[in-house]
Amino acid sequence: MKRRIAAVTAAATAVLVVAGCSSSSGGGKDGDKPGAKKTESAADRQAREYREAAKKDRAKMLEVAVAYGKAAALHDGEAFCRLMTDEGRPGKDSSFESCVKFRKPLDAEVRAGVEAASFSVTGNPVEVPAMGDHPAGTGVMVTEESKSDGSTSYHRTALRMVKVKGTWLVDQDEDVYDSEMKNSSPALSALMRSH
Repeated sequence: MKRRIAAVTAAATAVLVVAGCSSSSGGGKDGDKPGAKKTESAADRQAREYREAAKKDRAKMLEVAVAYGKAAALHDGEAFCRLMTDEGRPGKDSSFESCVKFRKPLDAEVRAGVEAASFSVTGNPVEVPAMGDHPAGTGVMVTEESKSDGSTSYHRTALRMVKVKGTWLVDQDEDVYDSEMKNSSPALSALMRSH
């Protein structure tokens, strides 16, 4: 009888030890506990860092596109030419100085109207293949919204964005025609238009 009681006691103790261990762990992993910090694998961390870097890079590209759109509309030659690739600059020799001279300043009345306009990137950036002298890049559409006399007008420009030594620059700009707005990517359509 003593052996039987000892065996039952040993079995009960084993059950309690197992139950105690599993209940003290809170259901398994530390990540399952509220407020517990989850451990991140090296691969997950690398993927997260890549996504964050890509997001920052895209934001920088769009920031340059909007700054270029404003500079172009305002005829701010220095800002306009600084945001372009050497090959993309207008002017007789594509130099910075020649480019700045090419952008004639606006008169005060026209400038005031442009300064009141808003600029934004519309649509999604799209990959653009190389064409002619232009390298492959990313197509972005910048929209200028102007209001005067109770009406609103829009001017859309497609930009070919390329990275030069880690910096986003504009290599090509094209007006986006109203007829191109029905395309799935108006920016791609404008940038790939043959002249």
